[in-house]
Amino acid sequence: MDILSFILGMSVVVVIAVAVVAVMAFVKVNKTNKDNKDQFQSLYTSIDDLRRIIGQENENQNRERDTIVNDIYRTIDSRLDKLESERDTVVNDIYRTIDSRLDKLESKFSKKEKIYESLNK
Repeated sequence: MDILSFILGMSVVVVIAVAVVAVMAFVKVNKTNKDNKDQFQSLYTSIDDLRRIIGQENENQNRERDTIVNDIYRTIDSRLDKLESERDTVVNDIYRTIDSRLDKLESKFSKKEKIYESLNK
């Protein structure tokens, strides 16, 4: 019976030791799971922050591009207005010159016509 008591006692000690190791392992697994959960939450938060920052940067770039394009359009429009004004000035000068020449020609023909009429009478 002594041997049986010894074996039962040792078995209880081994079972308790296995139970303690199992509890310690369970606690460690739970702590690791909690740490992993916190790390994943931190990672998701960082990813959301990066998405937000990238979105804001994209909007800023779009705004800057639109501003540059609008500046280019304004510059082109201004230069075209200037060219139209210069063209109108040149065309008006040409018309005035042509009108002046036509008036001179008309005046000369008118004089010649008067002379011709006076000779034919």
